[in-house]
Amino acid sequence: MSTRVENQRRAGFTLIELLVVIAIIGILVGLLLPAVQSVREAARRTSCANNMRQLALASHNYESAIQRLPDGLWCSLFDTTDTSAPAGYLLRFYSRNVFQLILPYAELNNINDRWNYSQSAVAAKSNSINPDTGNRDINAISATRIPVYQCPSDIDIDTPYELTYAATGYSRGFMGISSYAASAGTYSTFAGGNLMSATGAFYMTGPGSQPFPSQTLLKPNARAPRIDSDFVDGSSNTFLFGERYHVDRNFDQILYPSVARYEMRGNGAWGWFGGYNGVIHVFASTRVPLNYRTPPTATANFTFVDERLNAFGSGHPAGANFAYADGSTRFIPNQIDFATYQAISTRSGNEIVFGLLD
Repeated sequence: MSTRVENQRRAGFTLIELLVVIAIIGILVGLLLPAVQSVREAARRTSCANNMRQLALASHNYESAIQRLPDGLWCSLFDTTDTSAPAGYLLRFYSRNVFQLILPYAELNNINDRWNYSQSAVAAKSNSINPDTGNRDINAISATRIPVYQCPSDIDIDTPYELTYAATGYSRGFMGISSYAASAGTYSTFAGGNLMSATGAFYMTGPGSQPFPSQTLLKPNARAPRIDSDFVDGSSNTFLFGERYHVDRNFDQILYPSVARYEMRGNGAWGWFGGYNGVIHVFASTRVPLNYRTPPTATANFTFVDERLNAFGSGHPAGANFAYADGSTRFIPNQIDFATYQAISTRSGNEIVFGLLD
């Protein structure tokens, strides 16, 4: 009888045994979670690379049809019928950019068919206005979220961002944000900067391509390049697009709103239509290292704003995806040699590139 009772008592776990089991399960889960997160990030990185491949192929299809790559940022001369411009201003107003021009070649005809490409300031502005209400709101075509333009690892850009700066030459209204930037070579800056160059795959084109005579690295009436004749360095050695990352706490805390016009997530509007001031929305460059972030020692100075907004980077660990002019995509590590990094961003610098890590 006593033996039977003793066996019954031993049928369950003691409290100590239960706690040990729970602890072991916790350790196993802790070991498993990083692996799960790593698998998820690998899937996001692959999805991002596929997006960039679509951008590159769309650009190639555009070139096949038009005989040139898409305009990076086509800039008109100032519209003299727009009376809102202060006297003496040379700001160009309406434009089109590469992300709009490749829409039909990226199977995005539903968006392209609604975009107003007419060359006037009124037409350009209409893209940020909801035709049903006559207001700038989230139902305007410029506010459309385009999944192929967004990296899954780039957070906080799923909703459109309202651009509110009311000055001639600047787009206003709700804008869909892109995780990708057109490669502008070794140096891109704000539109009026004297060191703004045209060394990359994309640059300012059209009648307003050289906004000021002091910008000697730019040419008036510039045209978009052709891969077969203008990419002297080779299409497999030249960036077309790179990633743009929208998380930067120091930028948002130190530079916004004192000198930065918008938070970091408000930059990269694919639907920018307001002339050459869209360079920081459309372009990025290799003027600073890959995945450059605003340093904690930054001060409220526009130089820090300019460098950060023109930097390539991503939410992927240790590097970023890039699309090349031959249609391929590669993951570039953060530790890439800076001279090599800059060489790959130019189309005709005659640099010799070797030893690049894939």
